[in-house]
Amino acid sequence: MRTLKENIRVQSSPQAVWDVLADFGDTAAWAPGMRRSEVKGEPKTGVGSYRVMRHVWGFTIEESVTQWTEGAGYAFDLVRAPFPMCKVHETVRLEQGDDHAVVTTSVSYAMRLGVIGYLLDAVFVRFLIRREMRTSLRGLKHFVELKAANGVSPVLATPVD
Repeated sequence: MRTLKENIRVQSSPQAVWDVLADFGDTAAWAPGMRRSEVKGEPKTGVGSYRVMRHVWGFTIEESVTQWTEGAGYAFDLVRAPFPMCKVHETVRLEQGDDHAVVTTSVSYAMRLGVIGYLLDAVFVRFLIRREMRTSLRGLKHFVELKAANGVSPVLATPVD
């Protein structure tokens, strides 16, 4: 299993950041790589929540929450991961500062296809995952900070790099 970790500082209250993160089905509002996202069934938040997202590249991602700590973060497994990845697990943690929040995401995954999967990971997959993590965190930061500055939810018109 490989684990990748990224974090970002958001100049907003931790509660404002949590309010966005806790809306598990609305990831597409702030994650530039997601075209659509929605929670399927019940519960809408917490352990057992099930999210389906459509990536801008056309593939579908399905995720199920395995841990939830109100105001502090959650963890989920990808039920349907992009091939050749498997056993994908992600955690999202929120740390509080005086006038800011730090969001940390960690993705652990394995690869199918043996040596070929290992090579794909070394050359391509690891790079793409890290890029998606950074882009999503920057999108979250942009969304929350604009929302705080304007008092309204921004529409993410262009991807944030």
